[in-house]
Amino acid sequence: MTRNEARETLMQLLFELETAKDIENGDAADKGVRLIGERMSGGHVSRCTDLFNQIIENLDEIDEEINVNSTKWKTARMPKVDLAIMRLAVGEMKYSQDVPHAVVINEAINLAKKYSTDHSAKFIHGVLGAISKKYSGD
Repeated sequence: MTRNEARETLMQLLFELETAKDIENGDAADKGVRLIGERMSGGHVSRCTDLFNQIIENLDEIDEEINVNSTKWKTARMPKVDLAIMRLAVGEMKYSQDVPHAVVINEAINLAKKYSTDHSAKFIHGVLGAISKKYSGD
């Protein structure tokens, strides 16, 4: 499994947990860790488990970052796939110091093109670009 495939699997997991309302009712942490172990292999299990736990633990903060930097849509109204992609990307920008922000944004755009729409890819690019500038100090 490549890092791209691991990222895609993690995005799908965040999407599944959001649509099943597991994130809202607090079941996401245990269920997510179990599913990561079932769906991933190699060194990605540990990395993705750590990142997933960081995202879930800081979900309100991540959603606030997205809301502040989104001029048109707030997280409550966003398509769930777009929200999962952005949560993953913001989590990577904040908690994975080994991945450049440009790579994180590019991967998010690619996921949006694959799972959502071209409009969503542009929207995600804009929101993540603004967040990246904040973290990089540009």
